[in-house]
Amino acid sequence: MRPARGSGIKTIVDARDQGSHGSVRRAGWLAALGVATLGAFALRGTPVEEPPVRSLVEAAPSALPALPDSRSLSVPSGAAPGLRCDQAQKVSAFLEAELAAPPIAPTPAELAEAWASLLDPHGLWSAAPDSSVRPELLAAAPSLLSSLAERSGACEGAERVAQVWQPVQERLLAIYDAALGQAQRRGAVDEAELFRLAAEPIFEDDPVTRPATELSRELGERLGAFVARFPEEAALVEQARVRFFPNQLEQLRDIAILAALRAYVPLVDPHGDFAPADEEWALYAGDDTLDGGSPLWGDVARTPLGARITSDPAPPLQVDDLVLAIDGLTLAGASIDQIEQAARSAPSHATQTLRVLRQGEPRLLTLRVADEQVADGEPLAVERIRYGNGDRVVLRVIIPDVTDGLGEELADTLSREIPGTSALLLDLRGNGGGSLDAAVKALGSFLPGAKLFPLIHRGAVTEVLEADRSPRPYQGPVAALVDGDTASAAEMLAGALQAYGRGWLIGARTFGKGCVQEYFDDVVDGGVLRMTTLQFVMPNGQPLQQIGLTPDLPLALPPALERESEIARQPITFGGPDVRTPGTSPGPAWPRESGAASGCEDPVVCRAISRLAGAKTGAVGRGPKPAESATRGARPRAGTR
Repeated sequence: MRPARGSGIKTIVDARDQGSHGSVRRAGWLAALGVATLGAFALRGTPVEEPPVRSLVEAAPSALPALPDSRSLSVPSGAAPGLRCDQAQKVSAFLEAELAAPPIAPTPAELAEAWASLLDPHGLWSAAPDSSVRPELLAAAPSLLSSLAERSGACEGAERVAQVWQPVQERLLAIYDAALGQAQRRGAVDEAELFRLAAEPIFEDDPVTRPATELSRELGERLGAFVARFPEEAALVEQARVRFFPNQLEQLRDIAILAALRAYVPLVDPHGDFAPADEEWALYAGDDTLDGGSPLWGDVARTPLGARITSDPAPPLQVDDLVLAIDGLTLAGASIDQIEQAARSAPSHATQTLRVLRQGEPRLLTLRVADEQVADGEPLAVERIRYGNGDRVVLRVIIPDVTDGLGEELADTLSREIPGTSALLLDLRGNGGGSLDAAVKALGSFLPGAKLFPLIHRGAVTEVLEADRSPRPYQGPVAALVDGDTASAAEMLAGALQAYGRGWLIGARTFGKGCVQEYFDDVVDGGVLRMTTLQFVMPNGQPLQQIGLTPDLPLALPPALERESEIARQPITFGGPDVRTPGTSPGPAWPRESGAASGCEDPVVCRAISRLAGAKTGAVGRGPKPAESATRGARPRAGTR
């Protein structure tokens, strides 16, 4: 499924960070977090009366039209994108006003460090060790930070950077031109050497160790050898030259402003990000629900002339093919984000035309790749496990993430698989989350019609989400198996079962991500903002953000690699009111047996079932009763300043 776009917002319960110069920006994620829903946030219709309601609709009246289920990304230009100062300030003002909690101001040093990396997609401009632009970023950071955070001035810091940067670009361009001309004069090289020069990766991920002067020279040599062999492709080489070495003062200033904003947003909002429309793919990368992968390849490595396929090529493409152009867009000099976006820019099921250099072929190839329809996701995996004397059967349902269709998938699975079983185990280990709406729908199978999660913006409840009234709810014993990587929307599933006493939690303390992100593509033209607009709390009012869920029955499990509370610059965490529907009965107790479970595909599952079967359970009810839970005000948690 492709990322949706529209003039509005998309509600999610996740965000991630990333950064790279040369290879595809794969998950450098904060943890195994969740994915996004692809619809407008249409549940803000039943605010609670206490505390006072603040509606985000008032702040963004145009942000709620219905969105299409899917829509292809825009075709990038290949050029380095930029942003005017007034546009960047508009984004920062919107961010400050709509963040779920008051932002924590970054320091100039923090901004400068991120700015230097994000400014430079090639390792030529500010990331190279011999760059004289990087020190200027450090000097200009206080001024630029003031322009973004306080909207003071006209981004004079970026103007100052551009003044220093322009002569640097001109020197590097002179080195490149000399090397390119020399390579052309040497004439064509043999096919094997040409392929090596064109298709061998040259760009580095952070840290960049190659001097910009050396990289400029080698770029010139490689592109010169290519145009000597294919003089009819001179326009491709000229486009690459312009992309690698932009040197107009106004263009450099706008490139610097955009990079500063892209550095600033995640510093203010650890789950936030901003991307120009040409590189919007970067916001969805690695997110299986928002980005189902390129229809052209599994992975590529960026080279001076394009993208070399390293895995899973779509026929008739082959591994090691060097893709030079997609539907007329030449890839030489484009960033890896633009290359990946170009691969996803065709409408679903369309055919894309590619220009390809293939090893052993004397001429460039023109290939057409059809985006074949991909079947819907796999059904939920299940396992039937006997325990005790063999009379008891547990249905284990593995939920790896909270996809948009989980509510229907889970209801169908239970209807089909529950007959003949004694209890249900939801395996949520490693589930990084997903769609907020899908979590609410799925809970309709266990808590039909129940009030679930207060959504909180700066201490005020804006909405209380309610479970659907499922026509066929599951009424038997249930437990959720969780670990330190159970996060976000998966914590919603487990936490609601626990708060209502509907089922046991067993395993290890969860990740603790209780905040909601939304995508805005109408704050400024040509850019998309992802930001944290809300926090959610459990039905009993207990905060989740930075805290996580504590299982009723602990198991020794491998520790999580990271927790939400360990992510830098976390904002204030909020608690909320107890909104549990009065009179909701706790779930039935787990069937007790003395015999241990055996024969599980995963030994941890057998341990969990045996522990559940031997637990001293009367009523399952957990968590404070409504009368014992008062509304909590804002308070700092671990990781805040």
